[in-house]
Amino acid sequence: MAGIYIHIPFCKQACYYCDFHFSTSLKKKDELIQALVKEIELRKNEISNIVVDTLYFGGGTPSLLTNDELQLLIDAVHQNYKVTDVPEITLEANPDDLTQKRIKDLTNSRINRLSIGIQSFFNEDLKLMNRAHDSQEAKSCLDIASEYFENISIDLIYGIPGASNKRWQENIDIALSYELPHISSYALTIEPRTALESFIRKGIIE
Repeated sequence: MAGIYIHIPFCKQACYYCDFHFSTSLKKKDELIQALVKEIELRKNEISNIVVDTLYFGGGTPSLLTNDELQLLIDAVHQNYKVTDVPEITLEANPDDLTQKRIKDLTNSRINRLSIGIQSFFNEDLKLMNRAHDSQEAKSCLDIASEYFENISIDLIYGIPGASNKRWQENIDIALSYELPHISSYALTIEPRTALESFIRKGIIE
């Protein structure tokens, strides 16, 4: 079995801790998608004898793609590789993209797993990290997503400046209340040449 990862390097805005390469401009989104389709075709012989059972859209923010754009890439994979009848297809998404309409629309695609970048359920943390969503959006998107998807994963970040152990425990408790299949937690790292590193170096954030 094999898994295919497709990277979508677009974001609405820059999170202060992020050192990934991405663009906040979607002007070349169509060009990227066509290039990805071409790469999928060109590399099919690399795993021609292996069955693909997972497809993962990561980023960046893949939820910035429309359903039609996602379907184009999914179809390209199915047309060029041996794929199981029901592969696990994951879409990384941010809460601010997951409106009820978008979530419902996704159920009509082949996406069957959501990986949601919650990071924190507290506005203080989200503001410090320059996340695009707020606490209410984080909870609302999980409430709605849980109605439509059984397979949901969320990301949480700990070690945020100014956040107490009590707040982290509350984050965990809120996450556990949703009875999700998977929760990933990551320590906040201070990467060089990020806004967060600059703020800490200048004493703006302690």
